[in-house]
Amino acid sequence: MRILKQICFLGVVFLFPGILFSDDNKKILVINSDVSVERYVMVHEEFRKKIPYPIAEVNLEDSKWKKPNNIKAMINNENPDLVYCIGTKAYVIASKYAPEKNLVFSSILNWRRLPLTKKTYGISNELHTGMQIMLFRYMFPHIKKIGVLYGKQYNRQWVAEATEAAKKTCIELVCEAISDSKETIPALEKLLLRTDSFWLIADPVIMSEKKILGQVLKTCNARKKPIFSYHSAFAKYGAILIVSADDKTIGGQAATIAEEVLSRVDIEEKVQFPAGSQITLNLKKAKEYGLKYNEDALDSVNSIIK
Repeated sequence: MRILKQICFLGVVFLFPGILFSDDNKKILVINSDVSVERYVMVHEEFRKKIPYPIAEVNLEDSKWKKPNNIKAMINNENPDLVYCIGTKAYVIASKYAPEKNLVFSSILNWRRLPLTKKTYGISNELHTGMQIMLFRYMFPHIKKIGVLYGKQYNRQWVAEATEAAKKTCIELVCEAISDSKETIPALEKLLLRTDSFWLIADPVIMSEKKILGQVLKTCNARKKPIFSYHSAFAKYGAILIVSADDKTIGGQAATIAEEVLSRVDIEEKVQFPAGSQITLNLKKAKEYGLKYNEDALDSVNSIIK
């Protein structure tokens, strides 16, 4: 009888291995750079709702995680199968202390500057360039030239892709590379002489100092050059059209990627564009500039500032 039981047990193991060695044993660690940041909280909560596996969580703003050894010990003790990193700080720590783990990131500006591993997956904070340019053209059909400033060490590839996309919509991108934030305002002043508008992209050189960013916005406003950008926060500083990633959607998208990675699904595009977007139009500023816009395009806008 004992032998018969052993044979039955082995049969279960070989024929139905999933019963004994189920993926339910998978574990995920979520590292959040700062839970006081609203958009980080939104993606975190949505990820938690969608993921079916046990989750351990770390908020890097908690005092106990200020010591690197505590984080390292926590990762070793939890031994997660995958780490979801929300924000740059979280990813840098995870790639340092768990480089052999599956890493999924989101909510990071300029992901190309990150130290990517062979097991890094993520969601870009920037939306598809072609989609944004088509929207600019649709909303403001009279705008023909858009100026872009960028740090050549970070966004050279992005600029090449955006330039090609612009050609397909009969828009000319006038791009100027800078290597230091001190060059921003002189380069911007020259750029605005040759363009109808300015596209403020998420570039670490341009964004390195709040003071310089403020000067960029003031310079464009003084010359009545419309600003297109990537975050709704810029609307109150005069940006006219903002196309931003939808944070709620990103949380769910990150959960889908995590499940696919843990299920060993072959993922062709390791870093994906956000699946959802939010469009904000500063109509008040557009009218102040005397800027003509396509009224039929207003139906595609999520938020209008009047």
